[in-house]
Amino acid sequence: MKHPILTIVVAAVLLGGGCPLSSMAQTPDGAAASSSRWDNARAAQWDADFKVVDIPSKVDGRPQKAYLYKAPEQGKPLIVSLHTWSGDYRQGDPLAAVAKSKGYNYIHPDFQGANTRPEAMGSAVAVANIQEAIEFAVKATEADPKEVHVVGVSGGGMAALLAYMNVTCPVKSFSAWAPIADLEAWYWESKARGNKYADHILKATSSEGTTLNVAEARKRSPLYGVIPRKQRRTSQLFIYEGVHDGYTGSVPVTHAINMYNRVVGDWKYGLGTVEAANRKAAVYADLVSEDEIIRLLTLRNNPKANPEEKIGDRQILLRREASNTRLVIFEGTHEMLPCALDLIPVGR
Repeated sequence: MKHPILTIVVAAVLLGGGCPLSSMAQTPDGAAASSSRWDNARAAQWDADFKVVDIPSKVDGRPQKAYLYKAPEQGKPLIVSLHTWSGDYRQGDPLAAVAKSKGYNYIHPDFQGANTRPEAMGSAVAVANIQEAIEFAVKATEADPKEVHVVGVSGGGMAALLAYMNVTCPVKSFSAWAPIADLEAWYWESKARGNKYADHILKATSSEGTTLNVAEARKRSPLYGVIPRKQRRTSQLFIYEGVHDGYTGSVPVTHAINMYNRVVGDWKYGLGTVEAANRKAAVYADLVSEDEIIRLLTLRNNPKANPEEKIGDRQILLRREASNTRLVIFEGTHEMLPCALDLIPVGR
Protein backbone atom coordinates (compact mmCIF):
# COMPACT_ATOMS: atom_id res chain seq x y z
CA MET A 1 0.00 0.00 0.00
CA LYS A 2 1.29 3.44 -0.89
CA HIS A 3 2.00 5.56 2.18
CA PRO A 4 1.52 9.33 2.24
CA ILE A 5 4.38 11.59 3.22
CA LEU A 6 4.26 12.11 6.94
CA THR A 7 3.69 15.71 7.98
CA ILE A 8 3.62 16.65 11.64
CA VAL A 9 3.28 20.00 13.32
CA VAL A 10 4.19 20.04 16.99
CA ALA A 11 3.59 23.02 19.24
CA ALA A 12 3.59 21.67 22.78
CA VAL A 13 5.72 22.91 25.69
CA LEU A 14 7.72 20.64 27.99
CA LEU A 15 10.28 21.03 30.77
CA GLY A 16 10.48 24.80 30.48
CA GLY A 17 10.61 25.01 26.69
CA GLY A 18 9.27 23.70 23.41
CA CYS A 19 10.77 21.00 21.28
CA PRO A 20 8.93 21.21 17.99
CA LEU A 21 10.39 19.98 14.75
CA SER A 22 10.20 23.18 12.73
CA SER A 23 12.09 25.55 10.48
CA MET A 24 12.19 28.32 13.09
CA ALA A 25 14.70 28.76 15.90
CA GLN A 26 13.31 27.85 19.31
CA THR A 27 13.92 28.90 22.88
CA PRO A 28 16.54 26.59 24.46
CA ASP A 29 14.83 23.82 26.40
CA GLY A 30 17.64 22.66 28.67
CA ALA A 31 18.20 19.50 26.65
CA ALA A 32 21.95 19.42 27.17
CA ALA A 33 21.59 19.60 30.92
CA SER A 34 18.98 16.90 31.31
CA SER A 35 19.23 14.58 28.31
CA SER A 36 21.28 11.90 30.09
CA ARG A 37 18.84 11.21 32.93
CA TRP A 38 17.37 8.29 30.99
CA ASP A 39 20.74 6.52 30.95
CA ASN A 40 20.92 5.52 34.64
CA ALA A 41 20.34 1.77 34.69
CA ARG A 42 20.02 1.49 38.48
CA ALA A 43 16.69 0.88 40.18
CA ALA A 44 14.98 4.15 41.09
CA GLN A 45 12.46 5.37 43.62
CA TRP A 46 9.22 5.69 41.64
CA ASP A 47 6.31 8.04 42.24
CA ALA A 48 3.66 6.32 44.38
CA ASP A 49 1.09 6.72 41.58
CA PHE A 50 3.10 4.29 39.45
CA LYS A 51 2.25 0.75 40.54
CA VAL A 52 4.21 -2.45 39.98
CA VAL A 53 2.08 -4.95 38.09
CA ASP A 54 2.52 -8.57 37.02
CA ILE A 55 1.64 -9.13 33.37
CA PRO A 56 0.61 -12.72 32.56
CA SER A 57 2.78 -14.22 29.83
CA LYS A 58 1.77 -16.91 27.40
CA VAL A 59 5.25 -17.20 25.89
CA ASP A 60 7.21 -18.44 28.89
CA GLY A 61 4.62 -18.77 31.65
CA ARG A 62 6.40 -16.29 33.92
CA PRO A 63 4.67 -13.01 34.79
CA GLN A 64 6.42 -9.93 33.43
CA LYS A 65 6.80 -7.02 35.84
CA ALA A 66 6.21 -3.40 34.87
CA TYR A 67 5.50 0.01 36.32
CA LEU A 68 2.03 1.16 35.31
CA TYR A 69 0.24 4.50 35.61
CA LYS A 70 -3.46 4.88 34.92
CA ALA A 71 -4.58 8.34 33.88
CA PRO A 72 -7.51 9.88 35.83
CA GLU A 73 -9.61 10.11 32.67
CA GLN A 74 -10.73 7.21 30.54
CA GLY A 75 -9.69 6.94 26.89
CA LYS A 76 -6.38 8.80 27.14
CA PRO A 77 -3.25 7.87 25.13
CA LEU A 78 -0.89 5.15 26.29
CA ILE A 79 2.88 5.68 26.41
CA VAL A 80 4.90 2.46 26.25
CA SER A 81 8.39 3.44 27.43
CA LEU A 82 11.07 0.81 26.86
CA HIS A 83 14.11 0.54 29.15
CA THR A 84 17.70 0.90 27.96
CA TRP A 85 20.26 -1.79 27.16
CA SER A 86 21.52 -2.30 30.73
CA GLY A 87 18.30 -1.38 32.55
CA ASP A 88 15.04 -3.09 33.42
CA TYR A 89 11.53 -2.03 34.47
CA ARG A 90 12.86 -0.51 37.73
CA GLN A 91 15.17 1.90 35.93
CA GLY A 92 14.34 5.59 36.41
CA ASP A 93 12.55 7.08 33.42
CA PRO A 94 12.10 10.87 32.94
CA LEU A 95 9.21 10.18 30.56
CA ALA A 96 7.12 8.82 33.43
CA ALA A 97 6.64 12.21 35.10
CA VAL A 98 6.00 13.86 31.73
CA ALA A 99 3.35 11.29 30.79
CA LYS A 100 1.62 11.83 34.14
CA SER A 101 1.71 15.61 33.76
CA LYS A 102 0.08 15.31 30.34
CA GLY A 103 -2.65 13.02 31.64
CA TYR A 104 -1.43 10.04 29.61
CA ASN A 105 -1.43 6.39 30.61
CA TYR A 106 2.01 4.84 30.91
CA ILE A 107 3.75 1.48 31.17
CA HIS A 108 7.45 0.63 31.65
CA PRO A 109 7.76 -3.12 30.99
CA ASP A 110 10.65 -5.45 31.80
CA PHE A 111 10.69 -7.64 28.63
CA GLN A 112 13.38 -9.91 30.11
CA GLY A 113 15.46 -7.12 31.63
CA ALA A 114 19.00 -6.06 30.73
CA ASN A 115 20.46 -7.22 27.42
CA THR A 116 23.07 -9.46 28.97
CA ARG A 117 21.37 -12.84 28.57
CA PRO A 118 20.07 -14.94 25.65
CA GLU A 119 16.52 -14.56 27.00
CA ALA A 120 16.74 -10.78 26.49
CA MET A 121 18.38 -8.74 23.69
CA GLY A 122 15.70 -8.95 21.02
CA SER A 123 14.79 -12.57 21.62
CA ALA A 124 11.41 -13.84 20.46
CA VAL A 125 10.31 -13.99 24.10
CA ALA A 126 11.40 -10.41 24.83
CA VAL A 127 9.57 -9.09 21.78
CA ALA A 128 6.45 -11.06 22.68
CA ASN A 129 6.67 -9.58 26.19
CA ILE A 130 6.48 -6.07 24.69
CA GLN A 131 3.27 -6.96 22.86
CA GLU A 132 1.84 -8.54 26.02
CA ALA A 133 2.67 -5.35 27.94
CA ILE A 134 0.91 -3.18 25.36
CA GLU A 135 -2.22 -5.32 25.33
CA PHE A 136 -2.27 -5.53 29.13
CA ALA A 137 -1.84 -1.77 29.58
CA VAL A 138 -4.54 -0.81 27.08
CA LYS A 139 -7.03 -2.93 29.00
CA ALA A 140 -5.82 -2.10 32.53
CA THR A 141 -5.75 1.67 31.99
CA GLU A 142 -8.77 1.86 29.68
CA ALA A 143 -6.57 3.74 27.23
CA ASP A 144 -7.60 4.78 23.75
CA PRO A 145 -6.47 1.77 21.66
CA LYS A 146 -5.96 4.11 18.68
CA GLU A 147 -3.48 6.22 20.65
CA VAL A 148 -0.73 3.77 21.62
CA HIS A 149 2.79 5.21 21.32
CA VAL A 150 6.02 3.23 21.82
CA VAL A 151 9.15 5.19 22.81
CA GLY A 152 12.71 4.07 23.57
CA VAL A 153 16.31 5.27 23.54
CA SER A 154 19.55 3.33 22.92
CA GLY A 155 18.73 -0.29 23.80
CA GLY A 156 15.16 0.91 24.23
CA GLY A 157 15.40 2.42 20.76
CA MET A 158 16.39 -1.00 19.44
CA ALA A 159 13.41 -2.47 21.28
CA ALA A 160 11.12 0.16 19.71
CA LEU A 161 12.37 -0.82 16.26
CA LEU A 162 11.91 -4.51 17.08
CA ALA A 163 8.36 -3.72 18.17
CA TYR A 164 7.76 -1.95 14.85
CA MET A 165 9.01 -4.99 12.97
CA ASN A 166 7.19 -7.59 15.05
CA VAL A 167 4.21 -6.67 17.20
CA THR A 168 0.83 -7.31 15.65
CA CYS A 169 -1.38 -5.27 17.97
CA PRO A 170 -2.38 -1.71 16.94
CA VAL A 171 0.30 0.94 17.61
CA LYS A 172 0.00 4.46 16.24
CA SER A 173 3.64 5.51 16.52
CA PHE A 174 7.09 4.20 17.32
CA SER A 175 9.86 6.62 18.36
CA ALA A 176 13.42 5.25 18.39
CA TRP A 177 16.16 7.52 19.75
CA ALA A 178 19.84 6.61 19.18
CA PRO A 179 18.83 3.03 18.35
CA ILE A 180 20.91 -0.05 17.67
CA ALA A 181 19.60 -1.59 14.44
CA ASP A 182 22.20 -4.23 13.60
CA LEU A 183 23.71 -6.37 16.38
CA GLU A 184 26.29 -7.89 14.05
CA ALA A 185 27.66 -4.46 13.14
CA TRP A 186 27.41 -3.22 16.71
CA TYR A 187 29.37 -6.20 17.97
CA TRP A 188 32.34 -5.26 15.81
CA GLU A 189 31.94 -1.54 16.50
CA SER A 190 31.81 -2.17 20.25
CA LYS A 191 34.73 -4.60 20.10
CA ALA A 192 36.86 -1.99 18.30
CA ARG A 193 35.98 0.58 20.96
CA GLY A 194 36.59 -1.82 23.85
CA ASN A 195 32.97 -1.51 25.04
CA LYS A 196 31.30 -4.10 27.25
CA TYR A 197 28.45 -4.45 24.76
CA ALA A 198 30.52 -6.70 22.49
CA ASP A 199 30.75 -9.26 25.29
CA HIS A 200 27.01 -8.96 25.97
CA ILE A 201 26.22 -9.67 22.31
CA LEU A 202 28.59 -12.60 22.21
CA LYS A 203 27.07 -14.22 25.30
CA ALA A 204 23.49 -13.66 24.15
CA THR A 205 23.93 -14.95 20.61
CA SER A 206 26.48 -17.76 20.96
CA SER A 207 26.11 -20.89 23.06
CA GLU A 208 29.91 -21.21 23.08
CA GLY A 209 30.41 -17.57 24.01
CA THR A 210 33.62 -17.34 21.97
CA THR A 211 32.60 -16.66 18.35
CA LEU A 212 29.79 -14.39 17.18
CA ASN A 213 26.82 -16.31 15.84
CA VAL A 214 26.06 -14.04 12.90
CA ALA A 215 22.75 -15.70 12.03
CA GLU A 216 21.50 -15.32 15.60
CA ALA A 217 22.69 -11.71 15.83
CA ARG A 218 20.83 -10.86 12.64
CA LYS A 219 17.74 -12.72 13.83
CA ARG A 220 17.62 -10.40 16.86
CA SER A 221 18.31 -7.23 14.83
CA PRO A 222 15.46 -5.02 13.59
CA LEU A 223 17.40 -4.20 10.42
CA TYR A 224 16.91 -7.75 9.13
CA GLY A 225 13.31 -8.25 10.20
CA VAL A 226 10.21 -8.47 8.04
CA ILE A 227 7.73 -5.63 8.35
CA PRO A 228 4.21 -6.87 9.25
CA ARG A 229 2.69 -4.78 6.47
CA LYS A 230 -0.96 -5.23 7.37
CA GLN A 231 -0.44 -4.09 10.98
CA ARG A 232 2.02 -1.27 10.14
CA ARG A 233 0.28 0.30 7.15
CA THR A 234 -0.93 3.29 9.20
CA SER A 235 1.75 3.28 11.91
CA GLN A 236 4.30 6.08 12.03
CA LEU A 237 8.00 5.50 12.68
CA PHE A 238 10.31 8.25 13.97
CA ILE A 239 14.08 7.77 14.21
CA TYR A 240 16.19 10.40 16.00
CA GLU A 241 19.97 10.40 16.29
CA GLY A 242 22.71 12.81 17.37
CA VAL A 243 25.44 13.23 14.77
CA HIS A 244 28.28 12.73 17.28
CA ASP A 245 27.03 9.33 18.43
CA GLY A 246 29.68 6.72 17.76
CA TYR A 247 32.33 9.29 18.68
CA THR A 248 31.04 10.64 22.01
CA GLY A 249 28.45 7.88 22.29
CA SER A 250 28.35 4.15 21.70
CA VAL A 251 26.12 3.73 18.62
CA PRO A 252 27.27 5.09 15.24
CA VAL A 253 24.77 7.19 13.33
CA THR A 254 24.76 4.58 10.55
CA HIS A 255 22.35 2.42 12.57
CA ALA A 256 19.63 5.07 12.39
CA ILE A 257 20.27 5.87 8.73
CA ASN A 258 20.36 2.24 7.61
CA MET A 259 17.12 1.49 9.43
CA TYR A 260 15.42 4.47 7.82
CA ASN A 261 16.63 3.43 4.35
CA ARG A 262 15.58 -0.16 5.00
CA VAL A 263 12.02 0.76 6.02
CA VAL A 264 11.39 3.38 3.32
CA GLY A 265 13.09 1.23 0.70
CA ASP A 266 10.73 -1.60 1.58
CA TRP A 267 7.50 0.40 1.78
CA LYS A 268 8.00 2.76 -1.14
CA TYR A 269 10.26 0.92 -3.55
CA GLY A 270 9.76 -2.76 -2.73
CA LEU A 271 13.41 -3.22 -1.78
CA GLY A 272 13.64 -6.08 0.69
CA THR A 273 17.11 -5.49 2.12
CA VAL A 274 19.14 -2.59 3.46
CA GLU A 275 21.84 -3.33 0.88
CA ALA A 276 19.35 -2.88 -1.98
CA ALA A 277 17.96 0.29 -0.42
CA ASN A 278 21.41 1.80 0.07
CA ARG A 279 22.33 1.09 -3.54
CA LYS A 280 19.19 2.89 -4.75
CA ALA A 281 19.76 5.83 -2.39
CA ALA A 282 21.94 7.48 -5.02
CA VAL A 283 18.84 7.65 -7.24
CA TYR A 284 15.97 8.23 -4.81
CA ALA A 285 16.19 11.58 -3.02
CA ASP A 286 14.05 10.50 -0.05
CA LEU A 287 16.67 7.92 0.93
CA VAL A 288 20.06 8.83 2.44
CA SER A 289 22.92 8.30 0.01
CA GLU A 290 26.35 6.86 0.68
CA ASP A 291 27.92 10.27 0.00
CA GLU A 292 25.69 11.87 2.63
CA ILE A 293 26.49 9.13 5.14
CA ILE A 294 30.23 9.56 4.62
CA ARG A 295 29.93 13.33 4.98
CA LEU A 296 28.02 13.01 8.24
CA LEU A 297 30.48 10.46 9.61
CA THR A 298 33.62 12.38 8.68
CA LEU A 299 32.53 15.99 9.18
CA ARG A 300 30.01 15.32 11.94
CA ASN A 301 28.20 18.18 10.29
CA ASN A 302 26.25 19.01 7.17
CA PRO A 303 27.32 22.28 5.53
CA LYS A 304 24.16 22.19 3.41
CA ALA A 305 21.83 22.08 6.43
CA ASN A 306 19.58 25.04 7.20
CA PRO A 307 20.96 26.58 10.44
CA GLU A 308 17.48 27.78 11.37
CA GLU A 309 15.92 24.33 11.29
CA LYS A 310 15.78 23.08 14.86
CA ILE A 311 14.56 20.32 17.13
CA GLY A 312 14.38 22.15 20.44
CA ASP A 313 17.60 24.16 20.66
CA ARG A 314 19.52 21.70 18.46
CA GLN A 315 20.21 22.19 14.78
CA ILE A 316 18.82 19.58 12.43
CA LEU A 317 21.62 18.42 10.16
CA LEU A 318 19.60 16.01 8.06
CA ARG A 319 15.90 15.24 7.84
CA ARG A 320 14.16 12.81 5.53
CA GLU A 321 10.62 11.52 5.50
CA ALA A 322 8.58 9.17 3.37
CA SER A 323 6.17 6.28 3.80
CA ASN A 324 5.09 7.28 7.32
CA THR A 325 8.75 7.24 8.39
CA ARG A 326 10.88 10.17 9.54
CA LEU A 327 14.63 10.38 10.18
CA VAL A 328 16.16 13.32 12.05
CA ILE A 329 19.93 13.66 12.55
CA PHE A 330 20.58 16.54 14.95
CA GLU A 331 23.47 18.27 16.65
CA GLY A 332 23.86 15.95 19.61
CA THR A 333 25.22 12.65 20.81
CA HIS A 334 23.82 9.38 22.21
CA GLU A 335 20.69 10.82 23.79
CA MET A 336 16.96 11.39 23.88
CA LEU A 337 15.88 15.02 24.15
CA PRO A 338 13.52 15.88 27.03
CA CYS A 339 10.79 16.84 24.59
CA ALA A 340 10.34 13.31 23.23
CA LEU A 341 6.66 13.13 24.18
CA ASP A 342 5.94 16.45 22.49
CA LEU A 343 7.00 14.92 19.19
CA ILE A 344 4.64 11.95 19.19
CA PRO A 345 1.49 12.44 17.07
CA VAL A 346 -1.16 12.35 19.81
CA GLY A 347 -4.46 13.38 18.27
CA ARG A 348 -2.95 13.76 14.81
